[in-house]
Amino acid sequence: MTTLGLNRPPPKAVALPRDEMAFRARYRDLLLRRVLTTVFRPGDRIYPNWRGYSEGEVVTARVIAQPGSDELGVAPKFDDIRIPIKIRRISVTPIDALECGDFAGSSPDVFDAPSLAAHLYRIYRRPLAAFGNQVTRIEFAYLG
Repeated sequence: MTTLGLNRPPPKAVALPRDEMAFRARYRDLLLRRVLTTVFRPGDRIYPNWRGYSEGEVVTARVIAQPGSDELGVAPKFDDIRIPIKIRRISVTPIDALECGDFAGSSPDVFDAPSLAAHLYRIYRRPLAAFGNQVTRIEFAYLG
């Protein structure tokens, strides 16, 4: 699923490196303190799906300085922080099936299904129904 709720990238989708994971600037401090270890993405983000990842994969966490837009073909701009992380676990789950423990290691503003739905809506500007009401939970560890 994509930000348009399709099984393919939007027509103007920005090509981003597969070995990077983008984080909003508001979570920069959590990354630097290495306390953020769980993130959620809308839809199925398991590779080979678009912008997907695999268990065991090592990627670089990047902080978005200026958001972009796939729908408009505008690439995000990143700051100079590069943090290597290893994806420990990745799973796709209906948002209603998430349990309290699934939010451990997430940002403080994401602590249950309603807060997660609101969080993802603010970022992707699409309701979770556009992604089949499912989310990808990605748990990672910091390297180095």
